Formats: sequence, C-alpha cells, structure tokens
Amino acid sequence: MASIWREKNGEETRRPQLTGDMETETAIIGGGLTGVLLAYRLRERGIACCVLEADAVGSGTTGGSTGKVTAQHGLLYAKLLSEFGRTKAKEYAQSNAAAVEEYAYLVEKEGIACDFTRCSAYVYSRDGMAALRDEAEAARRLGLNAVLSEVTKLPFPVDGALCFPDQARFDPLAFARGLAKRAEEMGATIFEQTRVTGVEDMRVLTAEGTMQAKHVVFACHYPIINIPGYYFLRMSQQRSFAIALRGAPPLSGAYIDAQQGALSFRGARFQDADALILAAYDVRSGKNTAGGKYRELLCVARKFYPECELIAQWSAQDCRTADEVPYIGQYSAETPNWYVATGFNKWGITNAMVAAARIAAMIAGEAVEEDSIYDPQRFKLLPSMKNLAGDAGNTIAGLAKEAFSLPEETLSALPRGEGSIVEHEGEKYAVYRDESGEAHILSSRCPHLGCRLEWNPDDRTWECPCHGSRFSINGEILSEPTVRELERKA
Repeated sequence: MASIWREKNGEETRRPQLTGDMETETAIIGGGLTGVLLAYRLRERGIACCVLEADAVGSGTTGGSTGKVTAQHGLLYAKLLSEFGRTKAKEYAQSNAAAVEEYAYLVEKEGIACDFTRCSAYVYSRDGMAALRDEAEAARRLGLNAVLSEVTKLPFPVDGALCFPDQARFDPLAFARGLAKRAEEMGATIFEQTRVTGVEDMRVLTAEGTMQAKHVVFACHYPIINIPGYYFLRMSQQRSFAIALRGAPPLSGAYIDAQQGALSFRGARFQDADALILAAYDVRSGKNTAGGKYRELLCVARKFYPECELIAQWSAQDCRTADEVPYIGQYSAETPNWYVATGFNKWGITNAMVAAARIAAMIAGEAVEEDSIYDPQRFKLLPSMKNLAGDAGNTIAGLAKEAFSLPEETLSALPRGEGSIVEHEGEKYAVYRDESGEAHILSSRCPHLGCRLEWNPDDRTWECPCHGSRFSINGEILSEPTVRELERKA
C-alpha cells in the first residue's frame, strides 16, 4: 500500500524529462520539499533554477513523511546545549521555530490546499519525568515555548509530556505539489523522470542530457557524490514504518515517545473523515530481515482501537548524522559552488524550510550565519580517507556475469512471494520468486560501493545495510545514494 498522502492525492500529471543539453544559473538535484522550497526561494530573488527529479515531485521521503510541522524534535535541545553551546543550539531552535511560521505564511499566501492545521506537539514519557524536565528547561533557554503536562489524549497512561503549543500538521505531498506549481509560475523549471548520474565540475549529468550551472545543489535526500564530501562515511539511513487508520477517536495533537523508535501518533483527514497515523521503529536500512513491522503496528492499533480499519501502510527512509544535526551549506571545501542539504534526522519538514532559506541566501550572496551549527564542514576527515572510497569502488569490479539459470531445486526451495540471498557455484545472488513462481535474479552487491544487499520482506525491496540504497525486485533504484540499477542476471 502507498502512504496516506499518495492515497489521498493520487497520481499527478507528469512533467517532461530533461533531454539534450541546457544551461541554468542553479541546478537543484531533487524534487522533494527541500528542492521545491529552494526553487521558490530562488525565484523570489529572480535567480534562474531548474529542478531535476528522478521520479516525481514529492515521490520520495516527502511523500512518506508523517507531516508534522514542528520545532519539537524529541529530546534534542538539552543535547544541543550540552554539545554545541547556547549560541548554536539557539540557531537550530529559532530557525526551526521560524520554519513552522513560514509554512503557515506560504499556505495562506499561495492558497495551497494541504489540510494545514494548527496543533500542539508533545513528546511523552513512560519512564519518568527527569528527561522531560531537562528538555523543557533547555527549550525555554533557547526561546521556545515548552510546557510540561500530565494530561494527554493518548490511549494509555504516561508519566507526563512536554508540550510545544501552536505547532502544525499538514499533507506534505499536497503542499509540495502546490508549491511546485507556484514555483513554475514564477519561472522555475522542473524536470521529472530525470535521474542525475553524476556531476563533473558544474555540469550535471543525466541519462538523456546535461545541465550546465553556476551553482549545484544536492537536495536529493542522500548525496550521490562520494568524493569530495565523504557523506557516505558520516551518515546512516534508517527506516520507520507507519499505518493510517479509520475508526479511531479524533486526535488533535501530535505525539512522539521520548524513547527513540517508539510509538508516534497524529491525527489526519482522509476522504472528509478523521483518520489516525500511527508510526514506530527506527530500523537501519537493510536490517529489517525478519519483517513483520506492519503486522506489529496493526496489532498495537487494534489493542487500543478494536474497531479501527487499516487504510494505508508505508515506510519512510531518513538520513541520520552522528550529532543529530543536518548538513546544510557548502558541499565541501573543494567545491565552493556546490551546496548540500541532508541528514535531517527524521525532522525533514522544518529542516527543509531551514535549508531552502540558508542555501538560497548563500547563492544570492546574502549574509548567513557564520560558524553555523548546520555547517557541513564541522565534520573533519583524515586525508587518508580518500583511499577508502576508491578501494570500496574496486569491490564491485568484475561482478558482472553472463546470463545464467539457477538450478530448479535451488529456486523451488525459495517460497513464492519471498526473496533471499542464494549461493550457487561460489557466487551469491539476490533472488525474488514471485507469486507465479518466476525468479527475478539480480546481483547481490550494491552498485554504490559494493556492499551485500539484504531482503526487506515488509516492503519487498532489496536494501544496502551500509549506505541505504534500495532497489525493487527488478533492480530499479528506489533510494539513493546509488545512481545505478542492480545488474539483472535473469
């Protein structure tokens, strides 16, 4: 099943693919919220830009988000104060708080129908109040309105909750599509079905054409260029799982457990009726080999809401940084006109707005915060690290094999509707056997840096546990950083 947002909004008329060679002032790689917001901000300044999207606007993490528009990011602010100091922690807090208000402003200004609704956002605890008190104090020191409460609308008792009043929720896919159309009316160009395969200096490469630009922005969730930048060494990708329910009591607020990966709740609207989104789990991509996450979520839901009906289920992928702060700014010291926005740590709605504002200002030559908490260069690597990517790249050399057939007894041992890594004559292959019994046989190595793939039975996808690339049963790319499909063996 697709996300509730895709169920609500359906398919949109597709935009053209980039063909041939073009020039623009700014090439934006990625048509999610970050890319669309940035295109809008650049056109406000009269700066020409083109968005290059591998699939369709909002088709990636944007369309899989739970759509919480909030500066309440779990138990983060006490950690930021401790590790970054008050000045930088306040930059994060105030920029994300401002992002909430900017969404409200844009929705009204541009008349975007996206169910934008003001609500309170809560982080709740079933393990005492000490961490919530520390977080409340930290939030207040950083200028945020945060109130401790013992009362919630959750279907189970809690020790307490920390409330951020006047936050919001919305339909992120409807917003992205609406703002994309407005950006195009303002002069932005958006290409879909246009996967970027590389960047050489200031020339962006795709299968059918190139885009020469003065500025290049990597707004594609996970950077596709390994060197420079080395983002593959300093981020991981994790998947969370969500279901949408009809028949549960209306819920006005948005709730997240203080324990990472535990239950998250928010109300929504679906087909002019109240719905509930229930999400949980933080599973590193490529590590959900046992599966059963949707089934577990639905069991939890029916325990709390016995009469509920499942209307959608989906998973989403998020980039995680070691210090829980995004990388927003110059891509690397060696590339002054490349920019990056990545590592949103599950809080991509407001951080996308922060990224668009910061990068648009940088491209326009406007003043931005110096020594910013978001600076991608805050993470330093030893020069010897340059050899790592080259060595890993060599791992995939020579993996190509001529077409072949696995023995019938090997295939018949794999149940229909399941995938597995199968070994034959000393080689390993990624094999999925569909319901008709046909085998889909692929290379078991991720073409990004050669890591062995794992099967995700919940989503029926092949995933890389190293860097989070994902593939369909036929080898098509579902998630970056890879820019190459899996080699098909049969």
